[in-house]
Amino acid sequence: MKKSMKQQLTYAVVVVVTVLLYIPGVLFAGPIVSIERISVDLFPEITIKGVIHKPEGIQISTIGRENFAIVEDNTHINDFTVNSLDTDTYIALCIDASKSISKKNFLRLKKIAINIIKRSKGNYTFIVYKFNDEVVTLAPFSKDMTNYIEIIESLQQHGKRTKLYNCLFAATEELARQKGGKSIILLTDGKDEGSFMFPDDVVNNAREHTIPIFTIVPERCSKAAAVSRLSKITKGKLFVATAGVEEAVINVLQSRMLHTIPFEITFKTNKHDDAIHPIEVQFKHKGIQDNDTGYAKYSFQKNTYTIHTDLPFVVLAGIVVLLVIALVIVILVLINKWKQIVELVSMQRIPQPVQRYYSMLYEKDDALKKDTDTLLLATSPEYSYTNAWLVEKSGPETGKKFPLIWDEVTIGRDKENAIVINDDAVSLKHAKIKKIGNTYYLFDLASDNGTFLNNKKLLRPKPLSDWDEIQIGRTSILFRGTKIKQ
Repeated sequence: MKKSMKQQLTYAVVVVVTVLLYIPGVLFAGPIVSIERISVDLFPEITIKGVIHKPEGIQISTIGRENFAIVEDNTHINDFTVNSLDTDTYIALCIDASKSISKKNFLRLKKIAINIIKRSKGNYTFIVYKFNDEVVTLAPFSKDMTNYIEIIESLQQHGKRTKLYNCLFAATEELARQKGGKSIILLTDGKDEGSFMFPDDVVNNAREHTIPIFTIVPERCSKAAAVSRLSKITKGKLFVATAGVEEAVINVLQSRMLHTIPFEITFKTNKHDDAIHPIEVQFKHKGIQDNDTGYAKYSFQKNTYTIHTDLPFVVLAGIVVLLVIALVIVILVLINKWKQIVELVSMQRIPQPVQRYYSMLYEKDDALKKDTDTLLLATSPEYSYTNAWLVEKSGPETGKKFPLIWDEVTIGRDKENAIVINDDAVSLKHAKIKKIGNTYYLFDLASDNGTFLNNKKLLRPKPLSDWDEIQIGRTSILFRGTKIKQ
């Protein structure tokens, strides 16, 4: 009987020990290590980036190579490095500045706030709020400790109402926009009057965004229980404003603010194939362990070689394309210049030997066939007018009338012309109309786009008759006149 009881006791001890050994694995089962990205940009060097999710109740401040094991294609990698990456940390400092708190306690809480900022040594990014009848942001997120200290030192009490919960809700909303560790330090006597936010609103918002609330209250505070509940539910802590409280707050912040620790692992692979390889990261810390697997394709050795091989051809092809483009531009410029030269030459006086071509151009004017010294002889009554004017048929000022009151009138885009045409296709000095005797002649002034008379390009000066249509650029003009009675 005694032997049987002894065996049962032994079995019980074994079960208890087994359970105790198994409990950490059960409690901390879940995603502790997570691979976020595997980079092969520096192949054959492989870079793994991930995070360690701190299990609740386990303190992990730093991680190193001893916490990891790397397995590539079921083979352990012995040569690898681990870097613990920096994480931004943000703290909202909320200070009760109402007159509901005693002057002595107000000054004490101000001093504690200043000491916390000084002891943080620039490790945290602060935002400072004051609350009384209203919630005011005294300073936006910054690591400038001097600025914060000056602002808090100049803070004065006013207002008898305390919108504590409104301030906490505003702080959680602002912290929720930041990436990294976040927490709220609340310095108050716990009173709230006039907030439209309720404690549960603050708690739910803080828990949703993993923002603990650390509260510091004066000694013998009657409302400590209310704010203690806020801190407890949000995984923060309540402190009493006694000597050394600043150091205690900083120590707790370091252990509870960061819920994830980012890491970077690098190693060199000796594989150069075009296959996909599994890479497993194993993590262990005291009684907990976890692993995660990522995949990477090792094809960069071949691609890098191909790119360097083709590089001279790409450069040469680019040079050839640039030369072709330059040659085309030169040809176009020469063609344009040649056209201008041809037009200028064609506008010169027609030589005497070319009588046949000469007569075809000036079939309207018989006098031009007989006199080779001048082209400005038109004796036919058809071209004789006592007065004349131009009418813009189509263009920027359709319908406008231009009387020809001078013996010579220039037309163009330049404001110095007698007739100004606001048309980009018209040259600065495009054409002119000159009166010789009783006849009006149209001249082209070496314009870029040419002058047209009745849809024919004007190569030589021509006499104008009633209802002739002149085209310069995109503008059409009618010549009108009163004939001399015979």
